Amino acid sequence: MKKPKGLMKVRSIAFVVLTLFLLFQIQDAVKGSTLFYLPVQMSADVNTPLVTLQSMTPNSTIYTNGTSARITIADNTTALDVLELLNQTDDAWQLQLLVYNDTNINRLANCAIWFHNESASVQIRITDGNYNQMSGELCSLVNSTIAITATTITQGTTVIHTFLKILHPETSTYFLYAITFEITS
Repeated sequence: MKKPKGLMKVRSIAFVVLTLFLLFQIQDAVKGSTLFYLPVQMSADVNTPLVTLQSMTPNSTIYTNGTSARITIADNTTALDVLELLNQTDDAWQLQLLVYNDTNINRLANCAIWFHNESASVQIRITDGNYNQMSGELCSLVNSTIAITATTITQGTTVIHTFLKILHPETSTYFLYAITFEITS
């Protein structure tokens, strides 16, 4: 059965009028403001590092609150102390150097990087352009320094990128400090 066109038109108009009536009657039910905002306050604390690096040579740069360094040394360097490791706590930290990248190591005749305190702990050793050792044993942080010896075969620049791993004993908690050694001739 077909409904007359007039009835359909009246129904549509009634629906629109009823909708408008309801919208105007409940307009105060919900209010908002475009000026509402929530201020965000940062609550992160910045503390000094537990172990810091300190330069021992004029050609060293310490970065990022004493937690990374770039050391530049000349060819034919022998047993040069380049970095001092300062323990800012009473904790007995363990140290280890790890190579993660390098450039042009084939020009090194001899290079050794070690921790120097009461004894020596060789961490990285390169002989005739090849690694003999890319990381060392863990050793205690007690008045430690990092020392280096390097001689080259050819002119140029060698870069050795390392991480200084600082491990809290009897835990798996550690820090990684980036230290870059640059040997020039």
